Amino acid sequence: MEILLNIDKNKDERLLTKAVQSVINEMQGGDVLVFPDGEYVLSTVYLKSGITLRLSKGCKILGSENFLDYDGDEKVDYPLYQDASHSFFHCSMFVGENIENIAIEGEGVIDMRSVWDENNVRNMARRGAKCIALKNCKNVRLERFTVENCTDLAVYFAGCENVEISGLNIKTYIDGISPDNCKNVIIKDCKVESGDDGIVFKSSYTLNRLGKCEQITVENCEIRSRCNAIKFGTETNGGFSDITVENVKISDTRLAGIAVESVDGAVVSNLKFKNISMTNVCTPFFIHLGDRMRGPEGLKIGKISDISFENITATGEYRKYEIMPWNYDSYVKGDRTQYPWAIGKAENFDGEKDKNDSWQITSNCCGLRGFDLENIVFKNVRLELWGGAKRINRSVPEKALDYPEIYVYGTDLPAKGMYFRHINGLTLENFEVKTINQDAREDFVFDDVKNLIVK
Repeated sequence: MEILLNIDKNKDERLLTKAVQSVINEMQGGDVLVFPDGEYVLSTVYLKSGITLRLSKGCKILGSENFLDYDGDEKVDYPLYQDASHSFFHCSMFVGENIENIAIEGEGVIDMRSVWDENNVRNMARRGAKCIALKNCKNVRLERFTVENCTDLAVYFAGCENVEISGLNIKTYIDGISPDNCKNVIIKDCKVESGDDGIVFKSSYTLNRLGKCEQITVENCEIRSRCNAIKFGTETNGGFSDITVENVKISDTRLAGIAVESVDGAVVSNLKFKNISMTNVCTPFFIHLGDRMRGPEGLKIGKISDISFENITATGEYRKYEIMPWNYDSYVKGDRTQYPWAIGKAENFDGEKDKNDSWQITSNCCGLRGFDLENIVFKNVRLELWGGAKRINRSVPEKALDYPEIYVYGTDLPAKGMYFRHINGLTLENFEVKTINQDAREDFVFDDVKNLIVK
């Protein structure tokens, strides 16, 4: 049954939230709640099995600007082993836990209005309210609406199965779309502009159990990111397998276009990247096996194998581009040294600064000494890079324990195209490297690479 929301939109947001929650609580399986045109100020609303929320084209849901209006963090009695806020599901606008057959659809807008947790920004344990947080849900559909100005993860779902996300338009300060230990997921026809990672896969202990992301497809998406566009990490305890990313456009990315990481014991296998174009990215590829081991005692170093990249282009130099008006100084008081976007120019340019601040960090694909990456394939890849290095530095640290980002090995790498290390089974087929400026380095450098095939 279709139910037209008929409440006073001018109520205090607490009362309006209670009114919407009351309607949802009375709905039955198969019911559709329609938000008509107009503005609705809400905080935390809990979804229910079997229902659909439909946002009319002229509907705009506004997040409360008082952070304390949102439900607080649920308490857990187990360690989280994660960066920030991933396990806090209730501090969100729309929350779903242990429910199934749910949907949010329509052409309306959800604007979180940049609400920050002003009391907790220093340790980054929690930054703001998420837009959508789903935990242990099945048969989920998110379709066509817009998400704006979210200061925590925009769409985060953990331990979910059978999820379809299509046609979303997301512009957010933190991560865009974040599957964590999820199975059977389709993400398609979405546009993501993010102040942190764009589409980021995680395998964390957020549910107090070890899981993995598997059987996932990302297709026909556009991503602009202040950090990484497509990322596997940094929470990498369980694993990632049988994931395909294809027909994706990436642009204006300060870190990696594609980042694949295992630093906390994750087993990563059977990832396919096809038909991807990148423009204005700092580093096209970052594949990294590390030994951070953030998790319970007894973790073993993970494994990365059977990864293929086919029909990939990355063109043009990287020039700094602001996706969002971040305004970090307004609450961190100017201390940005701990954040990846504070990195400086590549040392290899002898301190010279182009008037447009153009530069790039070399792509890299590295295992660990004694723990090789296996069966890595690059086919029909073309990189057009800034170049300009006047010297060659052959000293590249291992950096097994460090936080995994493109600068982990330093910004001064010995290859202009891609640096490879500790790999057993590497195929480069029709891999072309060009630089805009003359560069003293080789296209590729191979350190401890076995079973190398170059075609």
